[in-house]
Order: sequence, then C-alpha cells, then structure tokens
Amino acid sequence: MHAKTQIRRTMILMPRAGTPNQSWRDVLDEVRELASRTGTGRSKLLRKLEELEAAVSNEIDTLDDARRRRVVGPRARVRAAIYTVEESPRGLALTERRDSKARPFKCPQEVYRAVMEAVAGSAGPQTFQQVKATSERSLKESVADYGIRTPLRFWAVLGLVHHDQARFTRVGTKAEFVRATRDQWSRARRDRIEIEPG
Repeated sequence: MHAKTQIRRTMILMPRAGTPNQSWRDVLDEVRELASRTGTGRSKLLRKLEELEAAVSNEIDTLDDARRRRVVGPRARVRAAIYTVEESPRGLALTERRDSKARPFKCPQEVYRAVMEAVAGSAGPQTFQQVKATSERSLKESVADYGIRTPLRFWAVLGLVHHDQARFTRVGTKAEFVRATRDQWSRARRDRIEIEPG
C-alpha cells in the first residue's frame, strides 16, 4: 500500500484529536510511527511532522499568552463610585455615579429587593444570568442589565457579595445577607457612600 494512502486510512480510523482518548500529540506520534515504516520520502515526511509539531505548539503557546494577558493585563482606570438612594420616576432607587458627566445607574427599590432575594436564595455561586433570570421571574418583568449589576457592584465593594470568575456568592447566611443589604440601603438613603478605587 502507498505510504500516503496508508497514513490517510489510519488517520480516518483513529479517534479524533482532542477526544478523551487521544490528544493532538498522540495522533502526531502515531503518524510519525507510520511514516517511519514507509520507504520513499520517509525522512522528508518525518521532518515535516516535526515542523507541524513545532507550529502547533507555538500556536497553543501564543493563544495561552494572549488569554493570560487578557485576564491579568492592564485595565482601564477605575473611577471612584458614589452610591446614594434617591427619588426616581419609579420611586426610591439605589443610584451609582462614576463620572459627573455620565448619567447615573439607577436600581429601583423593588429591583434591589428582587436581586437581594435572588442572591440570598443560594449559598453557592451564581452567574450574572442566573441572578438576572431569578430576579426577573420574581418581578414578572425584564430588567436592564445595569439594574441588576448596580446592586451587585454595591454589595461587592462593601464585602456583602463575593465576586469571583464572573460568579456571585452571598457572604454569610441568608438572614445575615438580607439584613446587611437592607442596612446598606438605609445607610445610602441617609448618606452618600463613596468607594475609592482599589
């Protein structure tokens, strides 16, 4: 059988690279083994396989470096945040200001309560989408993302919510969390709470 045909036939029969059975290196090693048994052009084929391995390794390293830079790379300067509870068209609302020129983010009291109940309802970490979906079910209406993010950021900077890997976990028991979030609402109604960038 011709070497190329034998390699092609073997590759079709092998499990795909990246499956639990074989990695791309395993597949490459099998092809290298087959190539070493062939006659004509064997050394050229083995050299090309070495080049392929180097190219794939380099590409993986490049992607890993890019991902690391994205995760720990420089971020935009974080501005101080000012939280207050103010009147809004929907009644009292938690208000977050980060820039005097930009419109503030507002979270009406009923949305604040719904987000509080959503976070309080689980001792385990929840994604933003899980918190949002639970809050919207409770309110029976859709809520803009900023309406959910505003109290989550507020609680995170106050240490009431642990925010890690895009997941939110309440700090303390359900009762402690509910009491603390209500206390902070009252505090923001009395005074402005200014959070300096960390």
